[in-house]
Amino acid sequence: MKKPHLSTFTLLWFSFVFLFNGCAPSGGSNSSSPDYEGNWVAQCKESEDISGLYIKNTFSLSGTKYNDETLTYSDAECTQRSSGLDFRANGTFTTETGGVVDGKQLIKINYVATITYIEGPFSAFYPVGSTYNLFYENYIDGNKFYSTNGETNPLDGKYVDATQIKYDKYWVKQ
Repeated sequence: MKKPHLSTFTLLWFSFVFLFNGCAPSGGSNSSSPDYEGNWVAQCKESEDISGLYIKNTFSLSGTKYNDETLTYSDAECTQRSSGLDFRANGTFTTETGGVVDGKQLIKINYVATITYIEGPFSAFYPVGSTYNLFYENYIDGNKFYSTNGETNPLDGKYVDATQIKYDKYWVKQ
């Protein structure tokens, strides 16, 4: 097994790195709900931790509720379910205005969630029932939710402000 990379660890935790541009006030119908509310699905990507496995993350934000799921697959199209890095958590979130990167306004989201299922190398450190509190800054452009390098380091709990948008790491609104 390869040494765990912080980026995969981050993906599993929040893998979910989120937050966006142009948040509307919450409430009521879909037309007035914030840009960040909804179900978000990441592209299938090869695991940096376990060779030959692929992962796909899905998360949802609604009101103040947060649900996160990462599933493991044995193929690059993420069609053949496997196991090894599955992860599920749920909890709450709050938002605030994030920084500005490349002239784009980011959104900063604070996630407080409890792990309900976890496999793989991180389960020894964060067992089922563990709670985590992480901040992420994200950029939303239409139906894409982009990750940034602005996030809480899950190992030491320190937050680092975003300086770049990761245009190759995003979720698509479903």
